[in-house]
Order: sequence, then structure tokens, then C-alpha cells
Amino acid sequence: MTEPTITQLAEDLHARFASIEASTSAETIQQHIATYLASLNDDDPFVRKMRFSTAAPELIGSKFARHNLKAEDIEFLYDIMQSRAARGLGTGPSEELTRSFKAISDAQYLSDEEVRKIDRAAIDDMYPRVNKANIRKWESAMRAMDTAESGFGSQLIGAQYVGDLWEAARPASNVFNLINTFEMTAPTAYLPVEVDMPEMLLVSESTANNSSNYTTVKTGSNRVSVSASKFVIHQMWSGEMEEDSIIPFVPFLRGQLAKSLAFYTDSLVLNGDTTNAGTGNINLDDADPADTKHYLAFDGLRHAWIVDATGQGAAVSGALDLDDMRGLRSRMVDTTYYHDWGHPNDRSQLVFLTDVATGDAIALLDEVTSAKIQNGSNADLLNGQVSSILGHPVVTSIAYSLTEADGKVSTTGGNNTKGSITAFNRMGVTAGWRRRVKIETERIPATDQTRIVASLRLGLGRYTPTGAASGIKWVAGARDITV
Repeated sequence: MTEPTITQLAEDLHARFASIEASTSAETIQQHIATYLASLNDDDPFVRKMRFSTAAPELIGSKFARHNLKAEDIEFLYDIMQSRAARGLGTGPSEELTRSFKAISDAQYLSDEEVRKIDRAAIDDMYPRVNKANIRKWESAMRAMDTAESGFGSQLIGAQYVGDLWEAARPASNVFNLINTFEMTAPTAYLPVEVDMPEMLLVSESTANNSSNYTTVKTGSNRVSVSASKFVIHQMWSGEMEEDSIIPFVPFLRGQLAKSLAFYTDSLVLNGDTTNAGTGNINLDDADPADTKHYLAFDGLRHAWIVDATGQGAAVSGALDLDDMRGLRSRMVDTTYYHDWGHPNDRSQLVFLTDVATGDAIALLDEVTSAKIQNGSNADLLNGQVSSILGHPVVTSIAYSLTEADGKVSTTGGNNTKGSITAFNRMGVTAGWRRRVKIETERIPATDQTRIVASLRLGLGRYTPTGAASGIKWVAGARDITV
């Protein structure tokens, strides 16, 4: 056999390299992958991950992507791990979680330290130590979420765990988001308010060298105090609920906390009433509310026209019509101090708040439906808006209940059949944050449980030129509406 020459060997090697290059070209590789994927069935785990993962691009390839965690879930989990580390309950976020957090949150996340730099006096120390004595007082009145209690954990554990929670229809905050807020640098804040304008006087020319001074006038002012009340959402769950990993539980907790805060902050602004007695509270007219009820923190919008300034409310005693709505605006005029709360230049400042049934009735008024037919349906200006009447938005809230004829809620559900309306000028009320929502966790080895506490401190200020709630004019209400 003849030995190949150098030239022949070189040509053979060149041909082999050309063949390898052809078989590894981008087009060939793509074709191989496409053929392989086409051979997989729909239940193949790889296909399901490729098709259904909605994780952020920064998380692709991480274990967090497999659970379809969003940016807010990563931030929530990172806060929990940081909190545990601060309390000596672990080493803190893992390296992978820290990398994911930085990758996904740098452009949209403000840590407590960054917020503290903006206004240090307005923010409490990061993750303060919880008073254990107070927590123990609550333990006798609470129950942990666990795998044995129906309705509070057992439904989340089963033979097959489906990662997506079947959520109920719950709207976001419709009322609290309408009002202005400010940061409180102390537990009690005083808001200066204007009362009246200095009067312009007609005077004559001063001609003598000893002319009398012109009459002086004063500019009235007053102040409104805002005191921060503390609210908590305190939950516990067993070790079995977080077996293997806390990650699948995080979106559930975060989502439910957000829904709870949306509902209860709406209810606070609407239904606040500090009356803690056997009768008289507008939310529980014929019973003594529990001392922990959120609405006992301060007086809100409905309390202003039902109790504080009764002249601001009126009974419809029948079906609603357009004149009833006009009457609300006319009662919001303060001729003493020249404040026209009911006819603002910016029409979105005046809002009609209603229960859902009354909101639907307003949307069906002949004047409203005719205007929609003639002018077309306008886009909603505000969250929860169902219609616009007299140029002002009508907003409903599930936190606004049907009531008795006097506008208060009875303990007997069958008595609560009447609708009502609360018209208010958004410039007449403000909320003060002493502590933004803060999340803390604690591991309890003795019972194999974990607790999580969401806490906030919030106050409400209502404008009054006289310093007394009876002087409120920026809100008016209609009750005893047949729906």
C-alpha cells in the first residue's frame, strides 16, 4: 500500500474540517433543535417550562423562574430573609437570591436605608424588635395556618400542588388612593389650615400729616391634629406549610397582604368611627364593636355627615334622582368662610362615593344613560369609577355597605337594605403615614411555626375651619335610598 503524500494528507484534513464546520453551522444546529422539540409531547417538563414560564428575563435559568416569581415576589422574599438575619434567625438571603434581587430590583426598589436618607425622621429604624410581651397577649386569640385546619392552610397542601392560586375578584383600593398623603415625623402632627381671607376695605386718601392708620384686618387660620394609629396583620404557619422551601408560599402571602391593605385602608377612610359602646357606632349600630376593629382608629368620611355635621346629610326616602345629587353639592358651600367645596374648578376633586348597588342605580339614571348615548362612553378617570354625573366621577367600593335608613349598619343583615352616597372634595381630607407597611418574621422552634407581622401607623386629618368637626363642609351625604 502506497503511503499518502503530504499533499493528500492536507487535502483529507481540509475535507474533514469542512464537513465538521457544515454540520455545526447555526442553521444546522437550529434544525436539530427544532426537530427535537417537535418530537416532545405537551406534558414534557421541558416543554411546559418553555411555554408557561412568565418569570422576568433576569430570572431565566434560576430556581425562582420555575415558580414564576415576579419582581415584587423577589423583593418580598428578600425582605423576609433580611429580616430573619437581622433577628439572628439565619444567614440572610442566599447568594442566588441576592443576585436575582439586584438584577431585577435595582431600577425600581427603595430600601429602608434609602427612604431614611430622604426623610430620616419620618421612618422608624429598619426591622425594630417586636415586643414579645404584646405578641404573647395575642396568641390566645389567634390560630396558626397549618396543614390540618380547613380553610386556613390544608387546601394549599395536597397530592398535587398547583402553583397558581385561584384568586377571587377583589378590586384594588378605590377610596384611599383618592386622597393626599404626607409623612408624619412625630406620632401627632398638626396641619395648619386657612380659614378666611383678609377683607379688602374701602378707604379714603390720607392727606394730613397726622392721619389715622387704616383699619387693620386679620387672616384667619386654624390647625387640625392627626394622630397615628397602629395596625397589624399577624399570621402564623406551621413548618409543614413551608416544607422544602418558603418560595411557593411567598406570592400567596404577598398577594393577600396587598388585597387586605387595599380593602381596609378604603374602609378606614370611609367608615372610621371612634364610638366604642353598645350602640351608636355607624358600622355596628346596635352592638359593641370589638376593641381591635380597624374602624375605631379615627372618624372618617361617613361619620362626618352622619354624626359630626348632621346638616350635611339628608334622607332621600325613595329612589334616587338627579336633584338628590345636586342637593349634595349645594350643601357643600360654606358661605361664612367663602369655601365652595361643591363646585370646584377641577371637577375630579369632587367625588361621589357609593355602595355597589347605589353606584349601579346612578349609572342607570335616565340623564346618565342619555349623556352616554349622545356623547359616547368616557374612559374612567379614577379607579373604581362606574359613571360620571354632573361632571364628577362616581366611585364604588366594596367597603361601602348597605345600611339602615339612618345610614348606619345594623348587626342584623336583613335590616341593611338601603343605599347611601358620600360626596366629598378630595382637598378636604389627608392621610398621614408615620410608618409605611413593614414586614417582620420570627421563627418559633418550640412549636415548629413561623410568624409574619405586617404593621403600619396611619392617621387621618379632616379639614375644619372652626377646629371642630361640626364645622366640616367639604363632605355631604344622602341616605335611605331605595336600591
